[in-house]
Amino acid sequence: MIKRLLRELYLLPPGEQRALVGVTLLLLITLLLRIGVQLLPGREPAGVEEFEREAKVIMAAFARADSIERIRTDSLGRTRNVAYDHSFATASPRTRGKKSQAININRADSVQLLPLPGIGPVFAGRIIKYRTLLGGFLYVDQLAEVYGMPIETIDLIRSQVYIDSSAVRKIRIDSATFGELLRHPYLEYEEVKALVEFRDFKGDISSYAELKANHILSDSTLDKIHGYLDFR
Repeated sequence: MIKRLLRELYLLPPGEQRALVGVTLLLLITLLLRIGVQLLPGREPAGVEEFEREAKVIMAAFARADSIERIRTDSLGRTRNVAYDHSFATASPRTRGKKSQAININRADSVQLLPLPGIGPVFAGRIIKYRTLLGGFLYVDQLAEVYGMPIETIDLIRSQVYIDSSAVRKIRIDSATFGELLRHPYLEYEEVKALVEFRDFKGDISSYAELKANHILSDSTLDKIHGYLDFR
């Protein structure tokens, strides 16, 4: 839970990170003032009511801000159940010319992503950050996992981007440290713990089939992570 919250905070642009931290501090200060007032006899000290009114104004303005609208948590929840097509497209001689005009989302920087419809500086930055956490995208539908990314935007840009899977950074399953495994967005703490314990007990893990047969990871996790694992 904490890992997921920290990961989502990391994916926010710096400005939104500062705003969220500021609002959190404001709420804590308000709460402490209320507690202090309740513990003291008599009426509230001068200035408390005015402070609370200002805090409510700030909170209301922040709630209306476009940045919050763009990162609605329901968008994140909606992407959890996306059905992925795991087929990897390869460029044929007929399509190579057209693909050369598309954007390779595994190698593009944030500036190169900006011309895509619906992708402004915020989403461009989030795509780059999430790509770094993953080690690269394996298929276009993974963009649905980028924080707040609308499905409609992915449909708009689908024909304008492509995947170069050779750029994906894979995890050496037999030598990766606990921390390296835990940093991947698809692996939770308990799953990494089970994986490392199995590796320590057995030795080398030779294949995806071995992980599946021993139920080290859930089927849903294996389905997402197997393209990032290197069994050599």
